[in-house]
Formats: sequence, C-alpha cells, structure tokens
Amino acid sequence: MLTKYNQKLSNTLIFLMLLALSISNLYPLFFMFVNSLKSHTDYLKNPFNLQGLVLTWENYATMISQFKILNLFANSFIISFTTIVLLLIFGIVASYAFAKLHFPGMNILYLLIISTMFIPVQVTIIPLYMLFSKLHLVNTYWAVIFTYVGMFLPEAILLMTSAFRGIPDELLEAARLDGAGYFDILRQVIVPMGMPAILLCVIFYFIVTWNDLFTPLILLQSMDGRTVMVALASLLSRYSGDPTLQFAGLVLAAIPAVLVYAIFQQFIVKGIGAGALK
Repeated sequence: MLTKYNQKLSNTLIFLMLLALSISNLYPLFFMFVNSLKSHTDYLKNPFNLQGLVLTWENYATMISQFKILNLFANSFIISFTTIVLLLIFGIVASYAFAKLHFPGMNILYLLIISTMFIPVQVTIIPLYMLFSKLHLVNTYWAVIFTYVGMFLPEAILLMTSAFRGIPDELLEAARLDGAGYFDILRQVIVPMGMPAILLCVIFYFIVTWNDLFTPLILLQSMDGRTVMVALASLLSRYSGDPTLQFAGLVLAAIPAVLVYAIFQQFIVKGIGAGALK
C-alpha cells in the first residue's frame, strides 16, 4: 500500500514539474501574442492587463504591408530549404559510407570531420567572408547556404551514421543479391529505415537556420535580401519605442519554427533514439 502511495506521489510531483516547465516555456509566447494585439497606449498602461481591451490586428497589417515581412519569409525559406536539401544529399551519402562501407583511413577521416564540430563559426567567419568576397558570393544566398552546410554537415553525419549503423547488414546483402546498386540501396533501404534520423535533421536544421542572426547579418548586405531575423533586429533597434509592433514581428517570425516543431515533434524522439550511439 505504501509503495502505491509513493508511486502516486512521485507521478504527481513529476506532473507538476512538467506543468511548471510547460507554462514557463509557453508564457513568453502568450505574452508576445496578446501584447501584439494591443494598441501602444493600452500596452503602456499595463502590459499584463487583459480586461476591457479592444484587441486589433493593426500591428500585423503594418508588418505585412509596410515592412514586407512576407518577402523576408521567402528569403529565409529559400536559405533554409536549400541548406537542408544539400545537407541531406551530402549527409546521407557520407553517413552510409561511414556506417556500412569499409575503406582505408575511414576512421581517421570520420574523426577529422566530426572534430570540425568544435570550431565555432565566429572563428571562421572572417576567412569565409574573404573567400566569398573573392568568389563574388558576398550578399548572395549561396554565401549563407555554403556556410550553413559547412557548419552543420559534421553534426548531420554524426547523427545519421549512428542511425545507419543500426540497419541490419542482412538487408543490404539481400538487396545486393537482388541486383540493387549503390544508389538503389540508398533509396530503397537506407533512406526508409533511417527516416527518423533524417527527419530529425530536417526539423532541427530548419529551426536553427531560420532563427540564425549572426551569419546572414554578416554575409547579406542588401536590404531586399535580408532574412526575417536580420530584419527584426533592425526593427527592434529602430522602433524601440513601439513594443507592440515589435511583438507582432516576433510572433510572425516564430510561427514557422513553432509549426515545424509542433507537427513533427514525434520524429524528434524517434530520431534521437535512432541516432543514439550503440
């Protein structure tokens, strides 16, 4: 009887802790959204007041019409989408080679690639800027995309290699006996069975590239080519006296990342489990 009581008490405490953690994470989003619907006067009276307010979508209309935030969304989406496609193309092929093929120097090459994860981008941004300047890629999407691919490819290889190692070798042998070639095995066996880890890479790197400020701020100089986060940084400094407009921009910028996470959150747990080191 005492054991059941202790178990119930333990479950209750865990539930309360998770509830408190959820509230602490969701409240900032709620605060931003509610205040983005207020007028500037109502916000200055009391940012936490919710009674007797006339909520309006004027701030969102201003962000869309005056600040062209939908165009900024397109810029960020192009960069994030292209980065993920290149990461998957190179990452899946390299991870399959490291996980299932054996060639001289494989372990050394793998360790060299993984070791680049520990080099912060702030250290390499000046040489990268000089390189892209000589290649006439500064102020283009490709400069940001290539930087992201170089930054995140080692992490993607580490995750997918660990996941691909869990695929039974018997399946690969059976595919070879059926006449499947290298790319046939990738398409028909590796990708379907490694899908949780692949989707985890898609989710994680979409959120990271979408929310990144540092890299596009340095490499993109054109006002029309700015990403959402770079434009919002400019907005926060220029309109520091209008918090409600700032909140509207922050809410709009957060929507894609939150939607991706909410829709595909089940794959995050599966991907981490599939990519766990064995």
